[in-house]
Amino acid sequence: MTRRPVVAAAAAAVVIAPVLLAGCTEKSNSEGAIAVTSTADACDLATTDATTGNVDFTVTNSGDKVTEFYVYGNNNRVLGEVENIGPGLSGNLTVEIVEPGTYTVACKPGMVGTGIRTELNVGGERKEKADVPADVTAAKAQYLEYVRNQLNTLHAQTTSFVDSVKKGDLDAARAQFGLARTPYERIEPVAESFPDLDPAIDMRWDDTEDGTQPFTGFHRIERFLWPPQADEIGDAPGQITPSDAANAKETDNPQAIAEIADGLLANVTKLRDEVNSPDFDFETLSFVKGPQALIDEVAATKVDGEEDRYSHTDLWDFAGNLDGSETAIATMQPIIAAKNPALMDKITAQFATVRDSVNSYRDGDGYVSYTEVTPEQRKELSNQIDALSATLSQVPGIVLQQ
Repeated sequence: MTRRPVVAAAAAAVVIAPVLLAGCTEKSNSEGAIAVTSTADACDLATTDATTGNVDFTVTNSGDKVTEFYVYGNNNRVLGEVENIGPGLSGNLTVEIVEPGTYTVACKPGMVGTGIRTELNVGGERKEKADVPADVTAAKAQYLEYVRNQLNTLHAQTTSFVDSVKKGDLDAARAQFGLARTPYERIEPVAESFPDLDPAIDMRWDDTEDGTQPFTGFHRIERFLWPPQADEIGDAPGQITPSDAANAKETDNPQAIAEIADGLLANVTKLRDEVNSPDFDFETLSFVKGPQALIDEVAATKVDGEEDRYSHTDLWDFAGNLDGSETAIATMQPIIAAKNPALMDKITAQFATVRDSVNSYRDGDGYVSYTEVTPEQRKELSNQIDALSATLSQVPGIVLQQ
């Protein structure tokens, strides 16, 4: 998740249609897509020159780890991405770039670390963005009001959480941890468009490249509040790796964590202020893809217990992602229902199924430890989440249909 800044010439670019495919992918314009080959130590582009308009990429994973591909624009904002490209598979991405200039693309083998970066030189004349339906623009504005309210809540709850950590009231901090993170989980599609702030706030040990990058944010504090125990250490999904446990023993102390806590609050404050800025623009396709992206967050990093591996508060994150996904869909519901009422009914029913499953693990005002959820129950949750994700994948095509 950690990424480094890049200077680019344009704020205006719109992701058009990322699609994951096995094997070869169809070129989407007469000049053909830019072929990208991702390996363990390279991100090779057939050409590093492009022209304003729709810039197409075909990303082939020739390595032995799952990879991702990103396009970055002005202020290091994510303009487009293709995630979860397995070994031997390919993915398509089309990004509409309307300003000539220097952009950056990156492959991220293993989906961790800063990524392998390459500059992309975009020539040609400035172009106008493609038109977005007015009802979609209105829905996005409504959604961003929700996001801003959630960021205000995140700031308030993080302030209280950090205060407890710095005072040494660790029982209070443990009680606040899941609640403090919930607003962040609700608005992750927006947070992830800031590729420096997002990892600084929400990175996991995996993103440190085995400790070669600084470990910061909520999960670093989580590790201090719930120190790794011997029976939790191992290399299986959801376990704490030996290097992670060793780093915790060496570096987690009240003074170090107080600095991490200050940094967390500073980054949450910056994220809130950036999204409240009058010139903040959230890419339309990131918005319409957001409901599925939030559900896929559960499938990719939470069902196996990897996200909150120290505290096992994963169900708080499940609920937060579900909240954010449902809210985004609610803003688009009139559009979906008008164009495909059967799809809207199916989405509503599937949300209810997943919500009922998550709520079955309620414990007072919170949730049981994820360690109490059996492998069979996790599999049932996973199946429900996968089914919902598949349905939500139809949303962008429906709402952007002219």
